[in-house]
Amino acid sequence: MKGRHGTWILAVILMIAGIFISSCYGQQLHDKGTYAIIMKSRDNWYNELASQGYRRVIEDAGKNCITLYPDEATAQEQVRLIRNLIHEQVDAIAVAANDEDALAPVLREAREKGISVITLDADVKADSRSIYIKPVDAEKLGRALVRSACDICSGSGQWCILSAGSRSANQNEWMYWMKKELEESGYKDMRLVDIAFGEGVYDKAVKETERLLKNYPEVKVICSLSTEGIKAAADVVKKQGKEKTVKVIGLGLPSQMAEYIGDGEEDICPVMYIWDPVEMGKVAGFVSMGLWSGNIEEQPGKDILLDNGAAYRISTGYDGGLEIISGEPIRIDKDNIGYWETRL
Repeated sequence: MKGRHGTWILAVILMIAGIFISSCYGQQLHDKGTYAIIMKSRDNWYNELASQGYRRVIEDAGKNCITLYPDEATAQEQVRLIRNLIHEQVDAIAVAANDEDALAPVLREAREKGISVITLDADVKADSRSIYIKPVDAEKLGRALVRSACDICSGSGQWCILSAGSRSANQNEWMYWMKKELEESGYKDMRLVDIAFGEGVYDKAVKETERLLKNYPEVKVICSLSTEGIKAAADVVKKQGKEKTVKVIGLGLPSQMAEYIGDGEEDICPVMYIWDPVEMGKVAGFVSMGLWSGNIEEQPGKDILLDNGAAYRISTGYDGGLEIISGEPIRIDKDNIGYWETRL
């Protein structure tokens, strides 16, 4: 009995010691500063690149980074993750929003708890975050996409847009500028016959592409506004043997689309655009830390300098909120795909 009693006491002591060590370690993590980033979806290389950039900046500064992906690409899943982070009392949250409206209340709650909140890639309502890290100038991108579609179909014929989520702020802003460009006289013979939504998921984008090709057999161009969408659309066009009649353009990662890039009759993707998602993540990480420390002021016209010397200006967006444009549209075609294929 004495031996068992001693063993029991030892077990209790070890358990208490473990709790104490865990508590101390958790406190040390909190003391270092904990920053969290939530991207739109899992299994998306674009999301991975952006979160890598964020993590690199945070960890290089000696702080802790939590990277989260929702199990499903929905606002509800992102809200759940944000609530968990509020409970964990993290210092800052950066989120690529799946819905500009649905995330606003929980992000306001986070800010009321003293958590710094920014958005990157896709925004929310301006009063629920501090600064939006915008991947690219929306007007430049939107107009460039329409011009490329026009060149490919020689100024006439049917074309479609394959967007991601219908509630995604960045997608909607790009489409706004695409429609503004279409108001110009040079596009009177182009017919935008449909806007489909792949919801940021490859399989969903495949189904939507199949629907578009079935419903519009004379379509000439499918313009995708997401990296998983352009890959899905190109795969479907190839599978159906429509390389010569249907071209796919939009936003894509060179490493995923290299096989489709070219200007030949059977090349599916003559041109696409992208920016550097890693740099976008880095800017987001730097801004998150700067807002928390007070080194970055929430004022338009202010410039921020990254450790590598790059300068970014805080400006006022179309919705009245503060934003920083982190990149320029990069045109990818047969002439430079070899260079970018190994970089993005």
